[in-house]
Amino acid sequence: MIHQKLFKWFPVLLLVLFVSCGKKEPQKINFEFQGYENPTLRYHIEYPKGWTLTTDPGKVRLLSSQDAYDKFVDPTSKGSIGALVIISTSKDSLAGDLQKFYEATLAFDKDRESIEKYEEVTDTKVGDKPAKRLYYRLKYDKSTIKKVEKYLVTTDTLDYIIEFISFNEMFESYKPAVEKLVSTFGFPKKLEKGAEDPGNKPSGVFSTYNNPLYSIEYPDNFNIKAAKKGETGSIATFSGYRLDCTFVVDVFPSQSLSVEKVFDQNKEKYTGAGGQKETTINGLKSIYLNYSVASNIGSRAYFVVKGDKVYRLTLNWFRPQEADYLSAFEKMAASLKVK
Repeated sequence: MIHQKLFKWFPVLLLVLFVSCGKKEPQKINFEFQGYENPTLRYHIEYPKGWTLTTDPGKVRLLSSQDAYDKFVDPTSKGSIGALVIISTSKDSLAGDLQKFYEATLAFDKDRESIEKYEEVTDTKVGDKPAKRLYYRLKYDKSTIKKVEKYLVTTDTLDYIIEFISFNEMFESYKPAVEKLVSTFGFPKKLEKGAEDPGNKPSGVFSTYNNPLYSIEYPDNFNIKAAKKGETGSIATFSGYRLDCTFVVDVFPSQSLSVEKVFDQNKEKYTGAGGQKETTINGLKSIYLNYSVASNIGSRAYFVVKGDKVYRLTLNWFRPQEADYLSAFEKMAASLKVK
């Protein structure tokens, strides 16, 4: 009798086992965090180390890895699944009305994403401010589901949208990092009358930027724009409040030349250059020179060679603020670690 009952339930047991085995469990990811302060709007976020941060006017993008980029351009493409976080800001035109901001966002998503409504709408907080959390999914094929979570906040002067995107079960894997960013989001504090905005100077707190070819420390209120340079190189520009104060790292082939030969080939390109000087960066010999492209702008270029790569560091600073910028830039140069 017992055997008959087991036999009766055996197909059901098989179905349960099949469903359980077929379900993919979210991958657990351990995150370490670093800070970023927007130099113009002065809001502060904590985001995972190793993620790429790029900026445009009114927008900051955080990408978990460059390998995951293609999936966000074409969701049905193969390749690794990552996370994308976009923080958008715009001038408040709704008198700080969060409900109206929600309605405007829904109208936009209906047009852009062709959705009728959000699957979930909940009241929450971003940092210490009231917010709305929106969630929806878009299915592209049987194995590709894009999941989107948005947080809406409105203040006296600005509206914020924090948008988190990932795919399938990896959405849950990356969600703890986004929850940390949202819960610790720091809105700009009002300055005392006549006080100087600290965001106008390089921060004394440094974060780490990781590139496949090197790592470097930079003031955590700087923006980063990074791109590939041809097939074998890359370029990254670090800048703060002043757009005429920049630190650029570009990497290109050494063609088996020594650092002395590379420097000799390039020194004629620099207007008003002084004599060459030598230092050591990451245990490697570096040759550098100071030059000037404008009367109120100071500039310097360092050259470092390792293997088949040249690492060139180009510094530009506003002379009246040399005391603020040059020491920060020299600290950046000294922190370069080539791989």
